[in-house]
Amino acid sequence: MKKNLKISNNLLQTFSISVLLFYSSIVIAVDEIFPLTSNTTGGIGLITTPTARMSNDGEFSFGLSKDVPYSRLYSKMQFFPWLETVVRYTEGTYQPYQIGLAQTWKDKGIDLKIRLLQESDNFPELSLGIDDIGGTGAFSSEYLVASKRYNNFDFTLGLGWGYLNGPKHISNPLQFVSNFLQDKLSKEDSAFGGALNLGKLFNGDDASFFGGVEYYTSITNLSLKVEYDSSDYEPIAGLETNYFEEGNLFEYDSRINYALNYRLNLGTRDKVDFSIGLVRGNTLYANVNIHSNLNEEIKKKFIAPTEIINIPYLEPYKQLTSDWQEYLSNTIMWQMGNVGFVTHKLIFKENELQAEISQGRFQNTVQAIDLASRILANNSPKNINKITVINIDQGIETLRASIPRKDLVQSVSNGPLDERLLQFNQIQNIENIKKDEIIVHNEYLYPNFYWEIKPHALGTLQHQERFYFWQLEALIHTEYSIKQGLYFTTDIGINIANNYEDYYYHIPDGKLHHVRQDRRLYLTEGETGLRKMALDYVFQVSPNINGKMQFGYLEWMYGGFGGEMLYTPTNKRWGVGIDAYWVKQREFDQKFSFQDYSTVTGFLSYYQDIPFYNMRLKASVGKFLGKDEGIQIDISRRFNSGARVGGIVSLTDCDAACVGEGSFNKWIYFELPMDMFYIQSNTRSKTGYAWSPLTKDAGTKVESGNLYNLVLNATDEVDSLRQTPWSLKKIISGFSTKKHSRT
Repeated sequence: MKKNLKISNNLLQTFSISVLLFYSSIVIAVDEIFPLTSNTTGGIGLITTPTARMSNDGEFSFGLSKDVPYSRLYSKMQFFPWLETVVRYTEGTYQPYQIGLAQTWKDKGIDLKIRLLQESDNFPELSLGIDDIGGTGAFSSEYLVASKRYNNFDFTLGLGWGYLNGPKHISNPLQFVSNFLQDKLSKEDSAFGGALNLGKLFNGDDASFFGGVEYYTSITNLSLKVEYDSSDYEPIAGLETNYFEEGNLFEYDSRINYALNYRLNLGTRDKVDFSIGLVRGNTLYANVNIHSNLNEEIKKKFIAPTEIINIPYLEPYKQLTSDWQEYLSNTIMWQMGNVGFVTHKLIFKENELQAEISQGRFQNTVQAIDLASRILANNSPKNINKITVINIDQGIETLRASIPRKDLVQSVSNGPLDERLLQFNQIQNIENIKKDEIIVHNEYLYPNFYWEIKPHALGTLQHQERFYFWQLEALIHTEYSIKQGLYFTTDIGINIANNYEDYYYHIPDGKLHHVRQDRRLYLTEGETGLRKMALDYVFQVSPNINGKMQFGYLEWMYGGFGGEMLYTPTNKRWGVGIDAYWVKQREFDQKFSFQDYSTVTGFLSYYQDIPFYNMRLKASVGKFLGKDEGIQIDISRRFNSGARVGGIVSLTDCDAACVGEGSFNKWIYFELPMDMFYIQSNTRSKTGYAWSPLTKDAGTKVESGNLYNLVLNATDEVDSLRQTPWSLKKIISGFSTKKHSRT
């Protein structure tokens, strides 16, 4: 029999008054920082309810939780010190995803929590949360919550609406706010879902209290949680039809939940939390959460040693015999190769020695500059008093760093090169090369052929027929370098294993041509196929203007031709680009043939680094793959580890009815440096992943690569070249009447 136990009004009042009085009278007794742990949905909290706490800035986690009939998969990102974001999937075993399908019910949601007040001696930490924003509303809720720590106890008290308003303890104290939002912001319920309806915030006639305490035991990293759960279980517990379970679907005997949490430290950055407990008075609960911090700088696996640079003994290069010239050039290129660098050319210019190099060894660009500069200085003729290293990525110059030779000699005699001694991006016009420059090309570099085989995973998350379809393939990558900047590349995927046997259900919606929604057909009919085969030419018109042209099978769904031009002023943190492509849709088998659909797509893009939290904005206006027109906004943040996390929204002339389910197209993505996962060696490579709630046709682009990211890649990894973040304190200080000293 279903039981619904509620706290009496007197007990509730006593509990609330006691906690509030306790908050107002205590002070923090210890300064120890206790580990913050997640709740069932992935946010920092108790068991099913949130707390006001926030993780350290940049904390990233992934986890699984289970309490019948729910299973959850979630990922959390502490995007700002004051903003927690959670993306989660919830499975309910009590009904199907859709009538006629065997898969259980699934729901996806995005949760936000904003810190309003940081804890102090006299005040608790205070946060505002909105759960399941923009989703179906199955778990949508809003809450205000306060947390206060005393010795080993962390107390929490909150007030919830929506899903957190099960007991309905009091009349809604924010009814006036709800009425105002409904009048100003409310929209009609969209039949297509995914729309933001801010008019529903803090809605309803009632609100409910929730709260509890986490006790940090004397056993290191072990804590005990007790909470009062105000979740609204009535819609589930009251179901009369049980699709997948026999007998009573759901019972809750108590709103008091208990859990133990233990943290296992895998290192200074990586940790795992294990939670187990009892919820609803009768159901076991388990939660596993793996987390790391993207804002911690990656520990250097290689630290350049102290070195005494050779005393020059060679005459100036042009005075050397041809044999000595060849010997010197070959020695420098050979030594560059020994440390993992490719030398494109050496330039002897009056009293300066320059080297153009490409490298994939170090994420930190200065580490590469350090080693390359040492090699140049050790082999420099007697007249050289300036060393310059030029970084080349895909054939174009993306960064140059110069240093007086005497400063280099003195600096490296004490260890790693001091970045403050480097002068960056003193770029000359490439069309104004002086006659007395002597350029020595690497004659063995072009043409060059490279290939590799690596495992590659593909997948579709939350399909109607099955929650996750996956494929593991062997990706054969080949690259033929014809000359600097001109490359012919191919990617061939060979199927190893997949679970596509049930991957047949497919009903795309919307009114546009299905430029992306036929993803299932590309995966199933092209299990093995040609993912890419294209000729790319990347070139530099001037130090501030770069270009790219492409022709061939540009990606797994489209082939064609086009290009991009980009303007980036020297030592500025903005840029303007324009691109245009004619593309034709490929057949689903991903071989060589095409379908009938073709279009011209192109954009005018503006890039700007935002002076807060190392953020970057990209705004593009133009025509998308589906022939819809509009704007795409991409906002991302770079963390100290080099990781980048961001979100994309496309708003076009294709309205909600035109788009279909989801109403508009949006993505969340992250890019992680592989150096985070290497224990002893270094790498410059990165890996990325993008997640979209739904695959839609509106607001999509051809996957042709991004020239701005290429041009800024090396610069982004130089600490002194990144924009100094602003702060509210810094801005407000400008209004001070105190006289400022000028330096």
